[in-house]
Amino acid sequence: MNMGKNKLARFAENKILPNVVQPTREEALNSFPLKGNWNKDFFKNENPIVLELGCGKGEYTVGLAKTFTDKNFIGIDISSDAVELANK
Repeated sequence: MNMGKNKLARFAENKILPNVVQPTREEALNSFPLKGNWNKDFFKNENPIVLELGCGKGEYTVGLAKTFTDKNFIGIDISSDAVELANK
């Protein structure tokens, strides 16, 4: 039972991290404000977006972003631990 509480606490903490976007299921399916607006509202440029699913701690995504500075990278993971570490 502690593991579940820790997981919920980490997801709550992730909501305040500046580089973490964590919409609710309802938002993701219906009214997510960044849908179609990532470049304009989040990245503030028109670079192509590269999406990495299951980014884990984000090391690979960050490495790619450092190499390909003309692209915007979004890493997605469902692990709250991984998301927190990736943000750091």
